[in-house]
Amino acid sequence: MRQTLKTILSPLASLKLTVLLLALSIVLVLAGTLAQVDQGIWDVVHGYFRSFRVYIPLQIFVPRSYEIRSEVLFPGGYAIGAAMLVNLLAAHALRFKVKACGVGLVTGLVLTVCGGLLVVWFHNSPVPGRVLARGGGYPGVLPLMVLGCVVYSPLVVGCVVVFGRRGGIILIHSALILLLIGEAVTAVTAIETQMPIYEGMTGTWSHDIREVELAVVDPSDPRHDVTTVVPESILRQAAMDRHPITPPGLPFSISVGRYLSNSQLVLLPPGGRDKAEATHGFGLNYSASAARAVSGVDPDRTIDVPAALITFSQGQGPIGRYLVSPHFQTDAHVVTGQRLVAGGKAYTIYLRFRRYYKPYSMHLIKFNHDVYPGTSIPRNFSSEIRLVDPRRKIDREINIRMNSPLRYGGETYFQSSWIPGTREGDPDRGTVLMAVRNPGWTIPYVACALGAIGLVFQFGASLIRFLRRQTS
Repeated sequence: MRQTLKTILSPLASLKLTVLLLALSIVLVLAGTLAQVDQGIWDVVHGYFRSFRVYIPLQIFVPRSYEIRSEVLFPGGYAIGAAMLVNLLAAHALRFKVKACGVGLVTGLVLTVCGGLLVVWFHNSPVPGRVLARGGGYPGVLPLMVLGCVVYSPLVVGCVVVFGRRGGIILIHSALILLLIGEAVTAVTAIETQMPIYEGMTGTWSHDIREVELAVVDPSDPRHDVTTVVPESILRQAAMDRHPITPPGLPFSISVGRYLSNSQLVLLPPGGRDKAEATHGFGLNYSASAARAVSGVDPDRTIDVPAALITFSQGQGPIGRYLVSPHFQTDAHVVTGQRLVAGGKAYTIYLRFRRYYKPYSMHLIKFNHDVYPGTSIPRNFSSEIRLVDPRRKIDREINIRMNSPLRYGGETYFQSSWIPGTREGDPDRGTVLMAVRNPGWTIPYVACALGAIGLVFQFGASLIRFLRRQTS
């Protein structure tokens, strides 16, 4: 049985396979970097690195004046990462042997398990955030590293007891495995959104500027609005298969005539020379045309702004055809709704960026935007926030600034941008916070710490043995 297992694992643990996978990953990174000339950064991330396969166009490797239509099938980031993980685990199973036995083995295993649990607790506790905050951002990294060495010590001692001199190698390989797992967790669970707040106003939601949704708002209830949302994926599918969407709770169906992933609005000339496609709303005065998707090298455009031509129908007849897009704004980050009447009730419809509502609120007391004298180079962004969370009975003021984020409710709020004044020279009117939810955010820190400790132990032990031989 052991010999059969060794025969199966030997090819998977091969060092040649390791080198091949590293070479494939280098080629994939190069292709993904070059692809950003034509595609957006997040399109490349999902298409190249967060996929099992990718068709790489040969066009990206040559000047655009040469036209090459061929593509090459290549393993994506998920496939290469999974193969690396199997390679590492197979190598561990074959090459790394347990050195301890009896009481020593039990003691080492207990220390390893308890040390691992201590590390997990430490990185998921508020302690690291408090240490960084007390240190004022980056200056708090050194105290955090010193505290981390104490927390990691039981795990390191347990590995040394169990594996002897190879304990450092075990820690290094474990760090690589954690990095691969951490990327998979981040790809599946991480959400990055923006929370724009005007000065003196309160924010209760953040939005994802890479995804839109069709929102139908029923304001008839005086206590609260009732909002029905249709995700972007369903809108795209409806535009392709021409099947109407029938959201529950609404007295009408929705048909998507056109869906543009990125668009630009064109003002229709007066006199009716160009007939409007829409029959109601802003589409009577505007039309939308397809625009090239934003690439990773565009200096002026940073996001795609979709548009859709949507028909609302009740019974056998249409209610109206509307042109919807986040382009229609009354102010920065404020999408303008359009009125729709159906079944004797008035609704407001929006095509807006996807929202994530919070069980707490943030009131912007004051936004500060400081620059270096005589320049427009930012020196400091800071937002004075009043955080109110009725569930936890929290009501306190917080200052969010560069290199000093707020960690609350499983999310981290960074000072990202600002809402400028209406005219040049006017003061800024608000802040834009980046809200990041990543349940696996501690995994890379654990991996890097384990790798660093493993390297120090392995090379330090080798150095000590060398010096002892020299002195003897």
